[in-house]
Amino acid sequence: MHPVVKKLSMLVLALMLAGCSTTYVPISWGQGDLAKKLSREDPFLCLLFDRYDPQRSTLSVSGASFEEVMMPSEVKYHLGAYRRDSKTIYRNLYQEYTRDQLCSLMLHEFSHHIWYYGMKQEQRDAWRAHMAAHPTALQQIVRSTYRAGSDFDTEDFAFTVEHARPVDLDELAELKIITPDDRDAIMALRFPGKAAAAKIRSAGTGHPAPTQLQAKEHLERHEDN
Repeated sequence: MHPVVKKLSMLVLALMLAGCSTTYVPISWGQGDLAKKLSREDPFLCLLFDRYDPQRSTLSVSGASFEEVMMPSEVKYHLGAYRRDSKTIYRNLYQEYTRDQLCSLMLHEFSHHIWYYGMKQEQRDAWRAHMAAHPTALQQIVRSTYRAGSDFDTEDFAFTVEHARPVDLDELAELKIITPDDRDAIMALRFPGKAAAAKIRSAGTGHPAPTQLQAKEHLERHEDN
């Protein structure tokens, strides 16, 4: 083999074995108050932040940036991070986000904060049972994407809250992670068809499901408080 080709081959092999480094910075770094603004404008984010981090301290820029070594093919799956030591939400410095993507990232990473600091052990155990009874394809993605030894339970929770189904919203309310009124409001906005069916079923109970307008009014009250 030609010496130059051999050296290049060894370099490529070294890079493949070592992976590449991805830098994470606090989600608000270099973006002004955008993250805090989204935490008050997005309905789901607003009610969760108002309950579990009203001061928006998880959106602080004071956390130190850090790097994580991973293979190039893995980078696209790691858009953000949450650090338990600093209780700060991070974003991937090398990724560009739309407004909706940033909201999803914040919802996912803030769910880690709720899992570690907003839930009791009984609630976490009950959520594991919920996931066993109502599994999602995302659980398979978690186990194929994250390294062995990762906390799969908190990732299951974060991904499921980010992509919450009606049955998940019901469980969040059952475990008192959100209130029944919060659940009904989010359901009316995300799943209007399901909410309409629930309204028909509950017509004779004295507690009908909210309309979309009522749901928006309920969520707007979080912004005013």
